[in-house]
Amino acid sequence: MNVATTERRKSEPLQLEDAPKETIVLLASRLGMGGAERHTISLANLLSRRFRIVMAYLKPDEDMIGLLDRPALGELRSLKASRRIDMRAARELADLAARNNAHAILCANAFSLMYAHLARSVSLAKFSIVEVFHTTKLRTIKEHLELIFYRPFFWASDHLVFVCDNQRRYWRRRGLLSRHTHMIYNGVDLAHFDPAHHEQGVAATRAAFGWSATDRVIGICAVLRPEKAHADLIGAVAQLHRRGQTWKLLVIGDGPMRASIESQISRLGLGQNIKITGFLSDVRDAVAACDVVALVSRSIETFSIAALEAMAMGKPMVMSDVGGASEQVTHGVHGALFPAGDIKRLADCLAELWDPAVSRAMGAAARERVKREFSQDVMADAYADLLTNIVGRDTKGSSRRAN
Repeated sequence: MNVATTERRKSEPLQLEDAPKETIVLLASRLGMGGAERHTISLANLLSRRFRIVMAYLKPDEDMIGLLDRPALGELRSLKASRRIDMRAARELADLAARNNAHAILCANAFSLMYAHLARSVSLAKFSIVEVFHTTKLRTIKEHLELIFYRPFFWASDHLVFVCDNQRRYWRRRGLLSRHTHMIYNGVDLAHFDPAHHEQGVAATRAAFGWSATDRVIGICAVLRPEKAHADLIGAVAQLHRRGQTWKLLVIGDGPMRASIESQISRLGLGQNIKITGFLSDVRDAVAACDVVALVSRSIETFSIAALEAMAMGKPMVMSDVGGASEQVTHGVHGALFPAGDIKRLADCLAELWDPAVSRAMGAAARERVKREFSQDVMADAYADLLTNIVGRDTKGSSRRAN
């Protein structure tokens, strides 16, 4: 065979699919269950189309590792940090970045951010540090003290990404900044959360709980923890029953508050109307069986991915007006908003969605909004633009040095 027919001449343009990809390291604290972890895994899968992605995680918690598109990754590495500050793990991260000639380490939350800075302090290679911050309200004294410790790492970062405008304003007022700040909304996979793929299973899912096709069903998809305020939603359902609206409530998930929630359900005599699914690895059939989905947290949900998933499934959202809720839902268009902890207002919002025609129209509007503003593709484009700019600045002649 003629070599000229199998090898590209140097003068020929390099095809896009053959072009070498610049390397970005994505760093997570762990790959266990959690919103920040899910977000990082999604970014790894999406950005691998445009960059060479090296995925690293600090703690050996790997419940969601199966969600990674591993063949698309340049490398996957567990750093096995054994304590809060483990310089062996930091040096391994520095070596990983240098060996792969990485332009940036993109971190999820403060613990990962600290390790990126530790790695940069011991590395001869130069790389940018990009922090994606998912937190808004700090719930405990310990969390406040930890942020005091982590704050200098934010200030020294090259880029800080907030996931909604309300969060960005909240932290700007409190002096949490970096050299460059950005806002990029979270996004969800529209194809994965397509309600058309789950319509056939709605009747069977409802029948499993003893409910009919004509029952009106509210869903809540959240870990059973105190800050998720399941008790408020149960109280609102009890109020609505007294008003003559017999809603069913599907509690999707499990958690430490389960026994307390079951006790409340029994005390109110709502055992036939409120069911708990327990942990589900795939919530789509359960969400599809609901007419309305609620998220009633009393503490701040920064920008709920669970809410976006329900909206993508064509469900109107009833949300406590905390964090980024007002950026996700316009009251009366995609669902309803109420003051956190106000059970009567929560019940009033649900009552407005009793009419199936109203909830269907709002659910359709919710899915359209996700398509326009909160899809994974929109999110990935924004992160790709940010990283492309970082790579471009490095390529144009910074002091960056590759090993």
